[in-house]
Amino acid sequence: MEGSRSIDQASVDYLSSLVVRGDVEKHHNLLGEGLSGQVFSFENYAVKVYKEDFSENEDFKMLANLDAHPMFPKLHFQNEKFMVVDQVKGYTLAQLRDAGYKLKDAQFRQLEQTIEECYASGIIPHDIHLNNIMLDENGNVKIIDVGRFFYSDHKEDYKEKIREDLEKIKYHCGIFSLFSSSRRRRRHHYYTSSHPHHYYTSSSHRHHHRHRPHRHHHHSHSSFSFSFS
Repeated sequence: MEGSRSIDQASVDYLSSLVVRGDVEKHHNLLGEGLSGQVFSFENYAVKVYKEDFSENEDFKMLANLDAHPMFPKLHFQNEKFMVVDQVKGYTLAQLRDAGYKLKDAQFRQLEQTIEECYASGIIPHDIHLNNIMLDENGNVKIIDVGRFFYSDHKEDYKEKIREDLEKIKYHCGIFSLFSSSRRRRRHHYYTSSHPHHYYTSSSHRHHHRHRPHRHHHHSHSSFSFSFS
């Protein structure tokens, strides 16, 4: 299945020819590299080129389902070899951490609320970390890699792990007492981090457990939308 939105056909044809020849890196800057592929800069887009021997290349489906949410890049084109999304200009939370930046409470809450909304809808935000979360040029939090997100009918099985991931991000971003113990008992919170660099995918610079949680159900949610006030 192929899809296209605002990117013009001439650009898609140009990128396709580079991908087929394996020449993308000769003409465009590498933004990041993860388990499933490499991400390159093209105009205002990030182009993720999938590795031929990697099976987990369906993150475009999750991005399509999260299309209505402002904290995820917009998907503009995809096929079996590459996808094109908005390029987020800013810095990863890992970069911000290394530069000594402390995430603001409101920024952490942005991330936490998004994770909570995903969880409430049965989406498990697996493998969230400082390298796949960014602050854009306006100081807004963006989750730039959803390659290991998945749907599950048993979301409760993952609640504690998500809460632990959020706590780690909160700690590394310099937020130590954002939530009271009473609030934590009432609600589980989920994830965030901080640092600068402009690129789209967060899978770079890490090798986290390749192991996926016990097989979840891939529902055919054709669309996904949040209600914002």
